[in-house]
Amino acid sequence: MQSKRCTELYNDIVREVDRIVEALPGITPLVSKPLQLLPGDTEKTAFLKLKSLCHQLKRVQHEGFVRGGDLDSSTGLRPHKSPRRSQPGDGPPSLSVLSLAPTSADGPHIPATGHGSVPLCIPDNLEWDPTNNRLVEIAGADRGGLKLCEEALSILRTIKGPVCPVCIVGRCRTGKSYLLSQLQGGRFRLGNKMDRETLGIWMGSQPFQHTLPDGRQVTVVLFDTEGLEAHDATDTTDNQIFSLSVLLGSLLIYNTKNVPHSHDLQSLHYIGNLSKSIQVRSSRATSAEEIRRVSECLPQFFWLLRDVDLEITDLKGEKCSMKTYLLEKVLKADDSFDDDVADQNRVRKSILTFFPDFDAFALPPPSADKEVIQNMEDPRYAKHVTSAFHQGMARVKKEIVKKFAPKRNVDGNIINGDQLADLLQCYVNAINTPGTVPNMEDSWTQTLQLTYQRAVEGAVKIYGEEMQNLSARLPCDEQELLGNHQFFFEMALDGFRADTQLDCDSALMQQKMKELEDLCASFDDGGRCSAGILYKYLCENEAKSEKHCREMKNLLMETHVQPVLDSLSAHTDYGDVTRAVEVADQLYWELAAGPKANDVYNEFLKELQEHRDRLEHTLCQLKDYDRQLEEERVREEQNRLIIREQEEETERLFRQMQQQKEQDLAKLRAMEEANRQRLEQLDRENQEASRRQAERMERDHNTRMSAFKKEQEEQFQRTTQRLENEKKSLESAMQGLRNQQQQLQNQVSQLRNRPPTVVHKKSGGGCVVM
Repeated sequence: MQSKRCTELYNDIVREVDRIVEALPGITPLVSKPLQLLPGDTEKTAFLKLKSLCHQLKRVQHEGFVRGGDLDSSTGLRPHKSPRRSQPGDGPPSLSVLSLAPTSADGPHIPATGHGSVPLCIPDNLEWDPTNNRLVEIAGADRGGLKLCEEALSILRTIKGPVCPVCIVGRCRTGKSYLLSQLQGGRFRLGNKMDRETLGIWMGSQPFQHTLPDGRQVTVVLFDTEGLEAHDATDTTDNQIFSLSVLLGSLLIYNTKNVPHSHDLQSLHYIGNLSKSIQVRSSRATSAEEIRRVSECLPQFFWLLRDVDLEITDLKGEKCSMKTYLLEKVLKADDSFDDDVADQNRVRKSILTFFPDFDAFALPPPSADKEVIQNMEDPRYAKHVTSAFHQGMARVKKEIVKKFAPKRNVDGNIINGDQLADLLQCYVNAINTPGTVPNMEDSWTQTLQLTYQRAVEGAVKIYGEEMQNLSARLPCDEQELLGNHQFFFEMALDGFRADTQLDCDSALMQQKMKELEDLCASFDDGGRCSAGILYKYLCENEAKSEKHCREMKNLLMETHVQPVLDSLSAHTDYGDVTRAVEVADQLYWELAAGPKANDVYNEFLKELQEHRDRLEHTLCQLKDYDRQLEEERVREEQNRLIIREQEEETERLFRQMQQQKEQDLAKLRAMEEANRQRLEQLDRENQEASRRQAERMERDHNTRMSAFKKEQEEQFQRTTQRLENEKKSLESAMQGLRNQQQQLQNQVSQLRNRPPTVVHKKSGGGCVVM
């Protein structure tokens, strides 16, 4: 029985844990709800409930919610942001400032790099020196592929909830790292020289939480990439970086300088090669089908154009958005037959095919002073950056934040940081293998296998640690051991479900649960535990029980029975002997523990019988000794022992069979809960897909209507112009006719007003007037 005060304190902690767990958004709680401690609970029940609470508090602390130095004075617990969950009430980052708060202080351990980023993937001819925060060339090695760095992968693996990777690609020296520094609130590797400062792909060392419009939490991780088209770059290295960025991100920011023109499109040839650089499914498909598959799995595309200081106008000369400008003046197909134009048209088609919903935004130049541009993050120069640039950067960050979304696999399911790290390893291995391209379906299959395998290993670790803690209390009654096994097995199942909550593959889950069950406790056809961790501790319990009971038996024989037997004489009462045996017998059953108590007690009876046979002559001389009665008593004791052994063996087998059924039931409950959560997840995803489809259809409808309206306006303008031209032509013709008419009228008038002509005749005396 516990004191009232202890019970109240325990239940206060339970209620606080319940409050935190219930407030956590997501599919599966990190921890199962602990049971309330009741005043009438036995010591064993209270111990098990306390063990469960401690285990759950450890899990919460592991996920980043409870820190010893950050306790709240009122509750004793202070939830804070973690890569996996966040506390309700945490709003999205401030869009006006958007210097998004890092979580390095309370989050995972960040390797010291001297910058706000760590290398994730670097060229294979380099090594990362974390001590001096620099890349070191490997003597005599040429660049052939890429390799991953464990420091960044370890940060990714701490993110157990949905992850939103944001990648930025573009030419070197175009301000990619500066933009990410603004988003993260921590400095990326910045440079002001012509050479590339970033080689490979670098990851922001300060992942931060973001609340989506639907209330879900994602952990945003920023990725900076090696500049494309550098003087020492090749098409192969550029294609590797671009393809890996596309595979990695849920949002891809394409960063360029100035407004592009048609001839600039040839530099985007790697977009046209995406269907050749990435394979979605293992099954064969036509070129058109593979392009459709790739386009469905690509991230959102955000085209950011830097240093744009001219007004953006459409074909009619009116001010328009950057996307409209690109669609009308850059991405519109050219009807020319030149080879270069054909390549440009292929790039245009690829962009519109792979990224039909792309968005674009223009950013003015930060300053006309080159020195200011090279030192923008220096406070001494920051005040000289133009207000137009600051305002534009604030709008850009706001637009980027709107596009934050969880990363999804090839089947459309949300993934976590651990799975993203596994996918990266698969992709990099494929990129480094000649003649192989990353296959999204195969990579996800491998990742899913690793996810469930780690979940099994984590669950077995939970179970094994708890059972190991119990080892110090052995020997104990087998029923107690089996009861603890069931309790710890359900704790392991909770851990397994928490680690596989984002992707519930029913067939794989059932297979891995069977593996988990066999590793913890495997039962044969007769219902007896025959393998697993439980079997190990059952055997250990038997060994410790046998050792302990034998020690007790020997001690009792030496202290109670043997002195009486050694002092036997003709004056000794046999009752003294029987009383010594009864005291030893009673003390043995009080001190004996574990399943071997009966076997050792049987040895005790055999030793007594040996002493009896050896001292038969002396015993017969005792006054109250009756050999026949003694033999009957011994037979009855042996019979009782045999019956007890049979009953206990039957009970033991029954308990193990019952334990097997309870274990199967717990496994079925876990499967049922996982399937229920999967159905809820699918329902939410279907609703989200329907919403996106409706938005896409509305955008397409608006686009078609705008295009139709524009076409009608253009047709009206053409008709109006044609009529105007015809009118002018007719007016010109009529004016010509009027001019001709006037000329004829003038000629007629001249003829009418002409004086008469006099004709003189030679004969006769007069003249004739004509």
